[in-house]
Amino acid sequence: MSTFLFACRLPLCLVAFALAGLARADESSIPAAPDRDDPPRVFVSGVSDDFSETRAAIAAAKQRTGRDYRVVVVDSASSAEDAAALLEKLVARWREESARTEGGFNPAGDVTIVLDVGDRQIAMDVPWALEASAGLDRATLERELIADTFVPRAKDGMFDAGIAELVNATERWVQDAADKKRQKAEAARIFTTRTLPLGLAGLGAAGLLGGLAVQWARHGSRLRAAREKLATFKEEVVSLSDLLDGQQERHRMLPHSDPDFVTPMQGMTRSTYDNVQGAIRRYRERWLSLMEVWEKAEEKIGTEWFLGTNAAEEAIALLDSAESRPPLADVAAECKAPLDALEVAHEKARESATTLDAELAEAATRLEAVARRGRSAAVFQAVLAEVTRGRTQAGAHVESDPVAARGGLEEARGVLEAMLGRLDSLEAADDRRQRAVTQTGELRRKVAERRAEGWLLAEPGANPDDRLDAAAKQAEIATQLLDAGETEAALVHVERAEKSNAEAAALIESIVAARTRAEELLPACAARVEALVARRQAALAATERLASLYAESSWSDVAENVARADDGLGRVRTLLEEARAAAAPGVQHYFRAVALLEETVRQEDWVEGCLAAITDRLAELEELRGVLPGKRDKAAQRVATLEQQLRRQRTDRVSANERCREAARIIEVADGTMRMARPDLRQSAQLIDAADTAAARGEALAAEDDRLARQAANDIDETDSLVRRVAAWYAEGVQADVRSAASAVDTARSLLERQRYEDAIRTAAEASQQARIAYATATAEADRRRIRRQQEIQRRQLEESFARMSRGAGPWVVRLPGGTFTGPDPWQTMTAQPRSSTSAGGSWSRDIAQVGW
Repeated sequence: MSTFLFACRLPLCLVAFALAGLARADESSIPAAPDRDDPPRVFVSGVSDDFSETRAAIAAAKQRTGRDYRVVVVDSASSAEDAAALLEKLVARWREESARTEGGFNPAGDVTIVLDVGDRQIAMDVPWALEASAGLDRATLERELIADTFVPRAKDGMFDAGIAELVNATERWVQDAADKKRQKAEAARIFTTRTLPLGLAGLGAAGLLGGLAVQWARHGSRLRAAREKLATFKEEVVSLSDLLDGQQERHRMLPHSDPDFVTPMQGMTRSTYDNVQGAIRRYRERWLSLMEVWEKAEEKIGTEWFLGTNAAEEAIALLDSAESRPPLADVAAECKAPLDALEVAHEKARESATTLDAELAEAATRLEAVARRGRSAAVFQAVLAEVTRGRTQAGAHVESDPVAARGGLEEARGVLEAMLGRLDSLEAADDRRQRAVTQTGELRRKVAERRAEGWLLAEPGANPDDRLDAAAKQAEIATQLLDAGETEAALVHVERAEKSNAEAAALIESIVAARTRAEELLPACAARVEALVARRQAALAATERLASLYAESSWSDVAENVARADDGLGRVRTLLEEARAAAAPGVQHYFRAVALLEETVRQEDWVEGCLAAITDRLAELEELRGVLPGKRDKAAQRVATLEQQLRRQRTDRVSANERCREAARIIEVADGTMRMARPDLRQSAQLIDAADTAAARGEALAAEDDRLARQAANDIDETDSLVRRVAAWYAEGVQADVRSAASAVDTARSLLERQRYEDAIRTAAEASQQARIAYATATAEADRRRIRRQQEIQRRQLEESFARMSRGAGPWVVRLPGGTFTGPDPWQTMTAQPRSSTSAGGSWSRDIAQVGW
């Protein structure tokens, strides 16, 4: 039974209602356990005994339920404890006395109340069984009983009435809880014995009715579907019968009702007529089998029982089967369609004959037109004769066998249509040929007109007569092929003739454009030659100035440019003369003239480049003469600054110093070349640029050396600090072995002193890694030793505990749902051990409610 302790004090303004000046209650004043024969129920100490209502309420409760109440009223508990503590001691003492003597206090059934008038506190303890059955936990006692019934009366000083009402309220609460339990049990009994069986029976009945309804709905649905399918099937079977009867009658009356069948039927017509009769007989037998299906389906549907679906399903399956499908489409295709064709066979055959006659007449007319074109129609005459023979043979059987006659006529029409298609292709090809011939004639007239104007048009490779002759030859070949009926081959030669005509027309236009181009280029090139001759004089003067002021090595690559330009000018003059000769009115080789003039332009560009290189070199050297001194001073200043930096810096290495000395030597060489009477300024500029580059590289190397030195020093310091910390670590008798790491740190310092910065950084990193590995190894070993030591301690404790338990020496530790008991004898602690307050550890205590006011 768990313990709950609650204390609550009312406002100080109500202290006036408390009883003052009474004697203090301590442990010596605790009353003895009541006698079982005549047990007193109210114990009063230090206050007037005016608790008649309380005694009456306790007696009434005892009489009604057999439950006893014990009320202890004191002026004040001891100064070291409150009402709850006093109640604990009372219950413990009464339990001990009750255990030694039979009768008296019953801790499992009596309710105990302690009223501390002086301290304005009341404590109440109910047995665990009553607490569990009625739900009288600490919160319920404080909130529902004490606070609502006793505290309002205690504020008015009505302690007797308050306790009596508290007893009555407790009894009512217990009674209400018991009534609720009985009602709940009765409700459960009614639910089990009445509601549940009736509900199950209702559900069963509803399920049965639902199943019957579903089955009835399914029965109606399947029966309705079967009847609908049967009705559709009947309609199709009746339609099939009507169709067969109608086609049978048509077949019988056809030779008598149609006046075209005066001549007896023969050949394919007779075969078609007989095939219809056989098809009608075959489908009549199929109709009889469908009637049997009709009867079986009606029988199955009629024999379906109430709520049944099997017969309806069988009827539906029977009606859906392949052999139960009336062949209406097949009858229409094999009976109706042939009879329809026979009824109009004579008309169609006569119509085909008439149409073919008209087409033959049109074909003969078109062949005559081909002959008038000058083309041979012999190839098409044979085809036309063959079609005519077919028309004659088919026309002889139009009355006796119109079906076969119509087929022959259609075949002849097909042959004739193919011939007419070929004739259309021939006419189209001949039209193209005629246009090509016409275009060739027009181009010949245009060439003649140009020549009459003074154009020779006779340049080798550019004479339009050659292409026009080729076009005429291709047109002649196309004519021969068309006469032979080779239309596709003729089209190839017609296309070639058209291409030759297009080339001739383009050639005429190109000759005109070439003449215009030559007339534009010729004076321009001549004028440019004169300009280049004048520029040669300026280039010659620039060469003389170069020779007098500058070393030959600075302009030797352009020294021969004047001679090269003279050669180029000679070639230009020659090309100009040839171009003038080609464009002369008596020659008119304009394409050659344009080609020569374009080459002249290229040669002139080259000559101009040679002359411009001389003047550009002179301008370059003149510019260098002005800027090189300043550039040299700037580079020298940079080298001097680098030398001062390297003197101050202690971390620089050989490479940076070599670059600095190299830059100084290059500047000295540049000074020597610049002091010459005819200096090579281009070489001097290159030397100064090289010196500046070497100085820049020296600066970069010096900065990099300083950075690496600082990094190496920092890494070595950090690694040394890490090694010292790891060496100072100690636990479980284990110390890290950092000898190799310390040695690596010393090596890194030595490398730093020798300016081997990269090796020093790498060695410091290796030392740091070795120190960390040593630390990890040592801590792992310490953890293993600690675990082994703890395991050994635990083993010894278990051995000692087992030895004491074997001797019965304890200590015992017993954990129960109600709390934990310790020994050596845990069973004695259930009555003698003082009670503790409520905690989350689950200790054994009582549920005591305490309220102050």
